[in-house]
Amino acid sequence: MKLYVVGIGPGNPELLTLKAKNILEKISLIFYPTGGKNRTALSIIEKIVDLKHKTLIPLHFPMKKTRNTDLNLHWQKLAETILKNLEFFKEAVFITLGDPSFYCTFFYLYPFLKDKIKVKIIPGVSSINACACAIPVSLALGDETIAIIPANYVNRIKNLLYEFNTIIFMKPHKSLNKIFDFLEDEKFQVYGVKNASSSEEKIFLDIDDFKKEDLNYFTTIIVRKK
Repeated sequence: MKLYVVGIGPGNPELLTLKAKNILEKISLIFYPTGGKNRTALSIIEKIVDLKHKTLIPLHFPMKKTRNTDLNLHWQKLAETILKNLEFFKEAVFITLGDPSFYCTFFYLYPFLKDKIKVKIIPGVSSINACACAIPVSLALGDETIAIIPANYVNRIKNLLYEFNTIIFMKPHKSLNKIFDFLEDEKFQVYGVKNASSSEEKIFLDIDDFKKEDLNYFTTIIVRKK
């Protein structure tokens, strides 16, 4: 039994890799993550791949950050769902936004699968790369350094802003004011991208361009030393 974990990119269906497209066309069972009604990943691939004769199974991933016994049981049940269906289909695909190695929910399930089936990871275009190219801005040159952090760790970033050449804040929409408190120093250039590469993409080229109501879960802030 084999499971392909396929990165489908940040939003634009044309950023799906050729390898990802070939696998999705070949295999008839597709698992897709959902946080309830959210079907973002599925809506991307359906613009490129004919899903009419595919078996599509949603896997609900609760939007919680803590790892506890209840969550581990939930991950185990999702893994069991995958294993049960693989007994019949033998091969399947798990699709994930961006790149599977980067903040991918699949790796909550991986410990329950890795000793029972073969797992093949297919890389995809990450949201960070898509954001930097949309601005456009270089994330690093020469010996420059980069830090990537979830924005809820904003209280720990003061030193990082001076230690690294580039800071990338993931999911900053709930911590925007705190982040900007640290960024008032004129030594920093602040960029942002919302819904990178999608039809709803919005680019912010300066700290004064940001409005909290404009931002969402799929917003990334890139800070560069001037």
